[in-house]
Amino acid sequence: MVKLYLEWIPKYHGQDTEIQILTPMTRGSLGTANLNKVIQQVANPPVNGKSQLKVGEKIFREGDRVIHRRNNYDLNVFNGDIGKITQIDNEDLTAIVSFYPDNREVYYKKEDIMELDLAYAITIHKSQGSEFKAVIIPVLTQHFNMLYRNLIYTGLTRAKQLAVFVGTRKALSMAIRQQDTSQRQTALEELIREGAGDNKRDL
Repeated sequence: MVKLYLEWIPKYHGQDTEIQILTPMTRGSLGTANLNKVIQQVANPPVNGKSQLKVGEKIFREGDRVIHRRNNYDLNVFNGDIGKITQIDNEDLTAIVSFYPDNREVYYKKEDIMELDLAYAITIHKSQGSEFKAVIIPVLTQHFNMLYRNLIYTGLTRAKQLAVFVGTRKALSMAIRQQDTSQRQTALEELIREGAGDNKRDL
């Protein structure tokens, strides 16, 4: 998955392609918490001259992709807004985040930074209402209690140009068959077959 994010998709779809990992869960090896640590360490490692800031258990660095977790009317930033940290002041414990798509810059004090999370990977639930050029969606049986058709459909339809499922055919099949009864029926199976064909190998 790291190679997909850092090498393969940028190579074949352009270095400026916005790539978002969408996962069903926050915990586990393929949950947002672990994936963000792994991707951050490779995509934006600590280097001399790059400022970073530790807030609680979180470490943020200049260049990190981040998501705002709640509505903050004072900052005019809202739950689910995604941006990039462009500047960190280690003495004042402040940061500047440039939010997509208009590059609007927001000044964060330390207490406001607590409302940020890394956003290399976010939950499918958090992605609702957003679109990205390319998405990577891990689908494994360890997520069995979250594998619902409507959830996978939501992840799939966040992609403007490219969606890549990483996992097993068994898990994807399980997700297609399981319908969350609180949600409406979708044409997910047909969408996947049209986009990928029925003979793709497991990744």
